[in-house]
Amino acid sequence: MSKELNTKNKFFKSFTPKSLTWFIISLVLIAFGLIFTVLGLIDDYTNLYNSPLETPNESMKAMMAGVGFTWFGVIVTVAGAIILAFALSFASKSEDREKDREARRRQRRESLSTQTQNQETYSTLINNSQETKKE
Repeated sequence: MSKELNTKNKFFKSFTPKSLTWFIISLVLIAFGLIFTVLGLIDDYTNLYNSPLETPNESMKAMMAGVGFTWFGVIVTVAGAIILAFALSFASKSEDREKDREARRRQRRESLSTQTQNQETYSTLINNSQETKKE
């Protein structure tokens, strides 16, 4: 269970609040679009007498210049997918920036520790040579 939580935390860590909001909005739009697409397909391809979906679908077609439930759902799903792609792209970009930042920090720390070790080695050598000269 903790491994699953750790994976979720790693996934959502790369999202800023703004990109997480767009991610959630896109998922809601995709779900909304899929629901409308399914309802439109049910209305188009079932031969139900007095279908409860026929009147709303026909009124939507009249109101939106011939766009019924099916095509409205497809349009909303595509729009949600585009927003999702942008949200994931921005999250990926911020995650890459964070990884680069961590790599530079690690490299600086290693460089500083190497310099410190070199200085300690140099000062030890100088002290040893000075002690040798005194004798």
